[in-house]
Amino acid sequence: MVFRTSRRAAAQYVLTAGLFALITTSCGTPSASSPDLTVNLPTTTVGVQQSGDGVVRIAAFLPSTGPGAQIGTPMNDAVRLAVSDINAAGGVLGGPIEVDFVDESTSNDLDIVLQSDVDAIVGPASSLNALSMLNSSVESGVLSCSPTATSLLLDRFPDANLFFRTVGSDSLQMAALARTAARTGGGSLTIVHLDDPYGRGLAAALETAVESRPSLTLSSVVPFSGADPDLDDDAFQIVETGSRIIAVLGDTADGARMLAAIDAALPNNLEGSPPFVVVNDSLRDATDVIATISNRLREQITGVASRALVTTVNAPTGYFSTNAYDCVVLIALAARQAGTDAPRAIANQMASVSSGGRLCSTYADCAALIDQGLQIDYNGRSGAVDLSSTGDLSRAWFREFRFDESGREYIFNDVGIEISS
Repeated sequence: MVFRTSRRAAAQYVLTAGLFALITTSCGTPSASSPDLTVNLPTTTVGVQQSGDGVVRIAAFLPSTGPGAQIGTPMNDAVRLAVSDINAAGGVLGGPIEVDFVDESTSNDLDIVLQSDVDAIVGPASSLNALSMLNSSVESGVLSCSPTATSLLLDRFPDANLFFRTVGSDSLQMAALARTAARTGGGSLTIVHLDDPYGRGLAAALETAVESRPSLTLSSVVPFSGADPDLDDDAFQIVETGSRIIAVLGDTADGARMLAAIDAALPNNLEGSPPFVVVNDSLRDATDVIATISNRLREQITGVASRALVTTVNAPTGYFSTNAYDCVVLIALAARQAGTDAPRAIANQMASVSSGGRLCSTYADCAALIDQGLQIDYNGRSGAVDLSSTGDLSRAWFREFRFDESGREYIFNDVGIEISS
């Protein structure tokens, strides 16, 4: 086994609001507000053709210090475990797979990673870092696999088919949210969203998902400003729509303020039950505000978040650690099937080894099938990791959550969503 560690000082590591809220909710630390995801996507991105040298080298570009270490350290451990499992099974291309560890928390660019002649990168963890750095890795012809970057903007990034994700994108989260709304019995739905790039992107994705649900009818879309100290007028407008379901999309602080305003806007003499409310993952961390909401509304709230923990036998522990493990194994299996460590050749086989063939769940078993000339379907530690032609999961798992009287969320259901849902 070959482990190497590198570190450079630079900008502070930042997680997107949804992911940060998901992690910090369970660990009890404060969450951040939603970042501005306005970026200028390149119009063309052409990766160079790198030739292989016979050794598969991976860089784990994940946070190991600062606030990001809470999620990054277990993921780095999962990378180590995957490398150990691969090398114990004979490695790749007749030799051990090598891995560098670069601290995403203290590096604001990928130069240090790309200078080490790696074939693939596991990371970044942050959607913001992926959006700002992905163009460099693609231009260098290096493939990347992120276990946690969920941003909608990555759905349409011109990555020359070199970027992969083992986590469901926010567009799939919105498809899951529409499914949750439909399972309430359907009816009219009002989308309420924070009026920033983050909220507008989620709202647009949810609108698309609602259109595919015959039992749902979009009543209205109501944006609100996080800078507005008083959301009473917005909340009154929302309640006046009479929608059976309200979807609240936003970051932890402002999304929670809107929930409280809607609660206050509901008439005291309301006949029947309050509207059902569905929320995105950031609201998991709104414990203090949710605790002040009336029981009648709180009992109507259901949220959706990516499945971060998998507790099966032999699964690495920690949030999204199974996703990081699967990135490494998929890269190794793709290299084995390609017969080379050339990044483009590996990328061309990533989807192939993840679906459509003989089921296998360990590197050793999958490698044996590849050596027999058989098509494989790797079912990983995080579950089925069927990659689409775009490099995203064609099916992802989410968890529905609700809130108890103290405002703390609890998981009550797993939801599988396919890209066509």
